Amino acid sequence: MSPGRLSPRALLLVALLAAVTRLAFEVQVRGDPGPAGKLARSLVGDERSYDRTARAFAAGTLQRERAFYQEPLYPFLLSLAYRVAPPPPLPDEDPDAPFAPVHVAVIVVQHLLGVLTCLAVALLGARALSPRAGLLAGLFAALSGPLIFAESQVLKEGAALLLWMAALHLWLDVLQDRGRRRAVALGAALGAGVLLRGNTYLLLGLVLLSLLARVGGRRRLAQAGLVLVCALLALSPATLHNLRRGELVLSTYQGGSNAALGMPDDPTVWKGVLYVPLRAGHADARYEEQDAVELAQAAEGRRLSGPEVSRHWWRHALDVVAARPGVAAERIALKLLFTFSPDEVPDVKDWSFVRGAVPWLATPLSDLTLWGPLALLGLLLLPWRGAGLLVVRGSVLAVMLSLALFYVMGRYRLSATPGLWILAAGALLAGWERVAAARGARRALVAAGLLLLAGGAVAAGQVPLRPDVGGLQTCWQNVALLDMGQAHRMTDPVAAAARRDEAVDAAREALRLAPLYPEGRAMLVRALETSTPVLPPRQPEAEAEALRLLLVVESLRAAAGDPTPLLAAGRDEQLAAAAALRPRPSAPGRDAFVDPLLVFAAQHVAASLHEERWLPLALALADEAHRRAPTDSTGLALQGLVHKRLGHVAEAEACYRAALAAGGESVDLLNNLGNLLLQTGRGLEAVPLLQRALELEPGNPVVLHNLQRARSGVAPDAARPPGGPPR
Repeated sequence: MSPGRLSPRALLLVALLAAVTRLAFEVQVRGDPGPAGKLARSLVGDERSYDRTARAFAAGTLQRERAFYQEPLYPFLLSLAYRVAPPPPLPDEDPDAPFAPVHVAVIVVQHLLGVLTCLAVALLGARALSPRAGLLAGLFAALSGPLIFAESQVLKEGAALLLWMAALHLWLDVLQDRGRRRAVALGAALGAGVLLRGNTYLLLGLVLLSLLARVGGRRRLAQAGLVLVCALLALSPATLHNLRRGELVLSTYQGGSNAALGMPDDPTVWKGVLYVPLRAGHADARYEEQDAVELAQAAEGRRLSGPEVSRHWWRHALDVVAARPGVAAERIALKLLFTFSPDEVPDVKDWSFVRGAVPWLATPLSDLTLWGPLALLGLLLLPWRGAGLLVVRGSVLAVMLSLALFYVMGRYRLSATPGLWILAAGALLAGWERVAAARGARRALVAAGLLLLAGGAVAAGQVPLRPDVGGLQTCWQNVALLDMGQAHRMTDPVAAAARRDEAVDAAREALRLAPLYPEGRAMLVRALETSTPVLPPRQPEAEAEALRLLLVVESLRAAAGDPTPLLAAGRDEQLAAAAALRPRPSAPGRDAFVDPLLVFAAQHVAASLHEERWLPLALALADEAHRRAPTDSTGLALQGLVHKRLGHVAEAEACYRAALAAGGESVDLLNNLGNLLLQTGRGLEAVPLLQRALELEPGNPVVLHNLQRARSGVAPDAARPPGGPPR
């Protein structure tokens, strides 16, 4: 094999195949009536975060007190597109809605960028190995389901990968001494790439190292300096933005928290491979910076700047490595292997979830089932000389290092795939050339040996690396959230109930895949509780699932073993188990993981307990929820409700008033406090509270009844209409 140029026909073939597969994918997936189509038509997770930031950029309302946490270039570019072609309106015009409709024009542009990426892959393969290798690599890219899937989402991966490819071509130009202008362009491309994907810092480091390590004296040193200066200049808009907020950060300060996510304080090896949020139940991107800052500041006991937050989490990750070196080594090795594995690590939109809607694309040719193991062979066995293969290997190494430092998602290792496709194509062609060069019986022996080697590599690549935690449960959770949002907007009772029930079914599917997945059970509780003016909640089922969630979360907190047998037990047995788990101390490092879900479960179970024998447990749960979330007005109101049930009138009133002072004004809280005042003979004090409750919800029959009692001076406990719900 010798480097060369691809013919126009070969480039046209790659471009046409890439365009046709992308068009077919969009038509089939977006038209799918099932769960894959629901997800494809909505912005979810990080997509929603980028959309919020882009809308704020476009409106000129982006406000940050700190340096950038996420790379800002993609949402900025998205905002420019929004100014030219405004995005669809948000549901109910709610800027904080968890979902938004997809702006199809953005997806079209990203697929066009994807076609250019496939051409860039083919050209780099030709320059590094041979035109035939370049053509094969370009065809692999054109047929790549994970790549097409990434481009179909409002995510930075498509734009970042094209810029990554441009940087690789420029890197090769500089190594081949094609002029100073290429070094300037390379620095600018790498700097812009950092503002899209932080792992480009690692590629920048390898570029500088490759220039300094090659012979050439001052000329190579000057090239390296030029690349570095131009990269810093490209970064400077973000750096200046950060300096105006008093923080010296080149681009973003998320490196430390990402390292902590990749090396959590947990002996379970796969935690740190998959994305596990710093706080349970906070997997949504909108919580990521908030949790990183709050937890770091709580640990340090003071307000921290962005760089200080990052340093805190870097120290945390290094402490984990020092405390568990064996676990850390195994975890890092597993993440490195993921670079070449066909497994796609679960994401909020998962290729393994969507591929069922496009079976023609869901083949071993479209992912790394074949090309990953063959690329590993190519990485090890292809010649080590030559600038082209140095660039290709360097691009893969940069991504491997980023995965080892942080954590794995299919879209995060996407930058490695161009190098993997080129190495796989090179391995295939090198094997074919060896067979073709052999004669007679030797040809058969060489062919058999190469097939055995390739077959062994592919077989090894089929060993599943991702843990058996039901990787698709997050997608089912998001489908449930979509259906819940639709149910809230419907005015027809039958249609609303049907959509709510679809949400319940999706949440149950998430639990079927991962029965001990606490976020999935919390989603099921929320789905069962879905209620609107035309839709009553499925409250008894919600209360039963909340109790099961409490058992799961308490077992995780205290490391009390597998709670599965308890999930099928009777209610009294479950409550007794919850009472026994409550006093047990937390296992080291577990509180941060379970905290929000424990608050959620404890509040729900405490609110559902009316029997006198379980009221002490209800109070313990309410107190624990308040301890973990002291500013949560819902928790304060719940404490008041439990105290009222226990007959602690003064404590109940104090909790209700504290909840009002904390900004928790609601119909239930105002009515509960008013009812408590009624029962203690202070009807006149109750009147303004109940009037305010009616302003919030005109015509509420319970509030109307209590207001009538207050105005008439009636104080007995009969302050609710016959058959009305207890307040």
